[in-house]
Amino acid sequence: MLGVLILVSVWVLSHSSSVVFEDCGSAYDLRAVEIHGCGTRLPCLITLGERVPVNIRFHAGFESRNLNHEVVININYVNLRTQVTPETCVQCPVTTNNDNSMTSLMIVPTSMALNQRGHLQWRVFNEHSQQVLCYSVLVQTQNQLQKLLRQSLSNDTSNT
Repeated sequence: MLGVLILVSVWVLSHSSSVVFEDCGSAYDLRAVEIHGCGTRLPCLITLGERVPVNIRFHAGFESRNLNHEVVININYVNLRTQVTPETCVQCPVTTNNDNSMTSLMIVPTSMALNQRGHLQWRVFNEHSQQVLCYSVLVQTQNQLQKLLRQSLSNDTSNT
């Protein structure tokens, strides 16, 4: 499983650009959030039921030995916790005065309203329950068919 996450990390880094995000109280200096399939254009389209690689890059001013995720997607004032695989650090533990990177796989819940906008809020806590990273991204839900149609339309317009 670790090998798969490392390969996903390399793929995400080479095929993504940072999304527009709002820092919601990070103790570390959050530098970039890369969500597979999202670029700099908002909202970030998320597909119900998909496993989405998410990479964050940050500068740590102090050490943390363990990191725990709390991920919530808020659509129409309904908060749905989102399952996330354990983080993979480039350098574990997170070291002081160093640039760090972490990639996780987020599973988008299937029980959310379709074609709705809301916010993905991702919070990371260290072993002392201190919030070290927090960001929010504007998202919009879609199903697999809508994703395929959007990809098809984007391919058609790029070929003309």
